[in-house]
Amino acid sequence: MTDLSSTVWDSFSGKPECINDASESLTELVDNPRLLSSANLRTLSRVRSELERLPESTDLSDPVELRLQDVLVLMNQLMARMR
Repeated sequence: MTDLSSTVWDSFSGKPECINDASESLTELVDNPRLLSSANLRTLSRVRSELERLPESTDLSDPVELRLQDVLVLMNQLMARMR
């Protein structure tokens, strides 16, 4: 039974009771370097597309819409560099 108070951050952090699509996707990325490389390229391409849609005068505090999958891939890469 899933704990309704759990968050995506809990899944990202590897809490064993938080097994869902996000945690399974991250496990697949860690276990398969080719998949990780492909996911990184796709994510960067989508982020670039979002940034190209914004006018040059956009304020740095303005929100940008990203897919959860892309945020998880970016967070995974940033955290891997900190280990």
